Amino acid sequence: MPIQKAQMHRLMRIAALLKENRYPNSESLVREFRRIALEEEIEIDCGKKTILRDMKVLQNEFNCPLAFDRARNGYYLKHHGWDFIAPALLDENEMLAAVIGARISEAIFPAPLKNKIRNAVDYLLQNNNPDFLDTANMESLNILSGLYANLEPQIFMTVFQGWQSNRRIKIAYADWQGELSERVIEPHTLVFYNNSWYTKAFCHLKNQPRTFALMRIKKADILQSYFDPSKEIISSVNTDDFLSFKKIANVKLLASSHALDRLKTSPLHSNQVIHPDGTVDIPAVSREILFPFILSLEGAVKLLEPENLKEEFKAVLQKMLSSYS
Repeated sequence: MPIQKAQMHRLMRIAALLKENRYPNSESLVREFRRIALEEEIEIDCGKKTILRDMKVLQNEFNCPLAFDRARNGYYLKHHGWDFIAPALLDENEMLAAVIGARISEAIFPAPLKNKIRNAVDYLLQNNNPDFLDTANMESLNILSGLYANLEPQIFMTVFQGWQSNRRIKIAYADWQGELSERVIEPHTLVFYNNSWYTKAFCHLKNQPRTFALMRIKKADILQSYFDPSKEIISSVNTDDFLSFKKIANVKLLASSHALDRLKTSPLHSNQVIHPDGTVDIPAVSREILFPFILSLEGAVKLLEPENLKEEFKAVLQKMLSSYS
């Protein structure tokens, strides 16, 4: 059964006294726990009956080789090879964070990593009994932006282990045209972006940092060689420049109130400026990001500047219209 935090504090103190051959008994422990409650402000105060229950818990659930010495009027360990392995005890906020983290991991991580996280939280729940679970229906906590691309579990875990242990990886990578190339990469980052997993890594084939979509890695083998994490590569991961598309500088838009709401919740650049008249200044943005955004708003956004980008967007629209003529 789950052990409450106050009880675990008592068990830990009793185990320490036993290890030190202090021969505690129910009376001395009541006094000790009262002192601790006053001096350390820990809710550990209890009576003799509770102490006796704690002793049974140590024997039955933690296999404590407990015995009572009548001459010394106290408990002792029949042998000192016993170790008290206490489960982690978390407060309500810590358990809430763990349970929510497990729910999110189920949505964004592929197996087997999400299963390992789920199992770890389930173990914590076996030894903790948070009050919020009495009323909260965690199944109603939904993450709709999840992992949609199918990832080969072995490939994901290889990249994950390379990132975790700072080891190089040999991969077979397919570009957007499906052409395969073999590369040795250093996975400095692991990034969940737009419902897919990526790594921004140093590519030894190109001798520069490159962003790799994990769904395009067809084979991955971890190598024995190590690398030092690059602060420059790690700090370069941001929403403004993550996929390394070519950027167009100084873009100006005119947006309706509905489109402005979208721009506030999903900015095209972290330093965009929205003016009272509905115009929006974008310091830099790629065509690959800007054009789908404008099209998705069905005329609620107008591209004002630069002029050559307007002409390019018109050509895209004309090409789309011609396919329906």
